[in-house]
Amino acid sequence: MNNKNQADPITNSIWHYQLVLWVAAIPIVGYTVWQAIRHRQWRYFKQRLGFDYSVPSHGLWLHAASVGEVLAAEPLVKALHQKFPEMSIVVSTVTPTGAQMVQQRLGEQACHVYLPIDWRSAVRRFVDGIQMRCALIMETELWPNLYQACARTAIPLIIVNARISAKTLNTHGWIRQLYRSTLQHVTAILARSPADADGFIELGAAPAIVSIIGNIKFSAAKPITDIKPIALGRPFVLAASTHDDEELQLARMWLAMAQSDELLVIAPRHPNRSGNIIKQLKSLSVNFAVRSRDEPVQADTRIYLADTLGELTSFMASAELVVMGGSFIPVGGHNILEPAMLGKAILFGPHMHNFKDETTGLLEQRAAVQVTNYEQLCEKITNLLQDHARRQALEDRARQFMQSNSNILQHYLAAIKNHCQLPDE
Repeated sequence: MNNKNQADPITNSIWHYQLVLWVAAIPIVGYTVWQAIRHRQWRYFKQRLGFDYSVPSHGLWLHAASVGEVLAAEPLVKALHQKFPEMSIVVSTVTPTGAQMVQQRLGEQACHVYLPIDWRSAVRRFVDGIQMRCALIMETELWPNLYQACARTAIPLIIVNARISAKTLNTHGWIRQLYRSTLQHVTAILARSPADADGFIELGAAPAIVSIIGNIKFSAAKPITDIKPIALGRPFVLAASTHDDEELQLARMWLAMAQSDELLVIAPRHPNRSGNIIKQLKSLSVNFAVRSRDEPVQADTRIYLADTLGELTSFMASAELVVMGGSFIPVGGHNILEPAMLGKAILFGPHMHNFKDETTGLLEQRAAVQVTNYEQLCEKITNLLQDHARRQALEDRARQFMQSNSNILQHYLAAIKNHCQLPDE
């Protein structure tokens, strides 16, 4: 009787989930068609529905939802390819921008597919079609039907750089039971921090499968010698991965500062928002240039809009300072470790909750600057541009912080080799 009572909530949660997927089927298909047309990718439509997977089999499959996860996975994929050169690697994403990043950054090491929508029939066709020996899921992707399909075919499933948000932990009712049942199909959870490890256990993972490895983003995605800095002819401050409203507020702040030779370079998180950002900049009557239009930087240019994909690291490499977007609105910030790896002075706003460990680590080492509003940001930027010694100290401490965590990638490789039962190289 007790076993039946324990099973009922899980059974109910799975039933609720399948019902939600069924009710949402038409909007999901409509959105998929729209994305396929928008990006002119028939492959996107077919693979999101679980069809047309032509990839090498019996290798490693790694899922990275979109651009951020692809960048986090890049050092791991390259290290796996180097360690097991005869083994094929398939990287799946959900978004076309993620696919583009895979092709740009990992085209020599892996082939790309789109992860299907989490319908039972679609994920079964996917799992049967790619026939991988091991599944690596980056960070926080919990797809109940996909995980069950992997368990059905005895594919080891490992969550890599596992992190869990407060939003996920605070779920209740059937959704929480669904997470609990999904985690029963996981072989290993390789957490990026003790707090994340505790969170997965609280959510329902067996403590025996959870281990703390560290944040894989501490591993440099590229050797510094492989990065080609972008020169604009003038020094610049980079606002990286910005979101709606941040561009307008940063531009206003920049125009209120005393004019100098420095540019403000704005690199939006989603370059397809370029049109709206251009309208906002025009409303400020500011002289600006747009990279996608190949517009040159003139003597009177104040702002440069870097609305291209795949060049953010190169802009970071040339920047005097890096201001991280997504941190002045409640988005939760973006990856501050890449500019730290490049030895840059980094500033960010109050909303860094998605990168709490990285933020805490850098702030504890006095390797970054956090501000609460744009007024403070303006003051800090002005001071750092004028005080070269202080800026150099921030850069040095950021570089040292990254070097102190440089062995994490090797620990991930060892854990994956063990759990996936990979052969000795």
